[in-house]
Amino acid sequence: MQSILGVVLCGGNSNRMGRDKSMIHHKNGLTFIEHAADRLKPICDEVCLAGKSHSWADLVALPDLIPNQGPIFGVLQALHYAARQTGRNQKHQACLITPVDMPNLTTDDLRKLILGWKTNNDLTYAVSGPERKRQPLVGIYPTRLHEAISLHAKTDSSLMRWIKKKDATQIALDEAHCQNMNRPEDLTGI
Repeated sequence: MQSILGVVLCGGNSNRMGRDKSMIHHKNGLTFIEHAADRLKPICDEVCLAGKSHSWADLVALPDLIPNQGPIFGVLQALHYAARQTGRNQKHQACLITPVDMPNLTTDDLRKLILGWKTNNDLTYAVSGPERKRQPLVGIYPTRLHEAISLHAKTDSSLMRWIKKKDATQIALDEAHCQNMNRPEDLTGI
């Protein structure tokens, strides 16, 4: 049986927002970080936080080894954690990555990604809008990709540039569900 680790990326500085995005309240009353973790819990075998040293509930926190280097390093931390051994077996076969600042992303959206991954057992990520914009922070990364991403990160910290070079399963999601909240004006209606 394939096990998947749900990962909330929450390592950014939130400079454009002017405050920690993970602590902003969603219209459902939860903070963004609580909301992001809750949408993963029904569909993942374990959920963790990657980035800053947040601790919330009983979730494992995977702090950035070197702060402010970009989300690729949060993905690498998660893949490393997911691949660790428990007895004779690897703990998880893949990581379902989501950012803390996409409050419109739903559990149903993430189920679509899991279905695509289970069908092809390969890198799977969301695309959105008529241009099919790549969403590398909404994706499933098999743990076997750790070495390839790590090699790329030694010379280029862009996860987008890495993903553009890879064959992958792309899952179309509603553009509004993939909107990042980067500035205070983005929060209207949230």
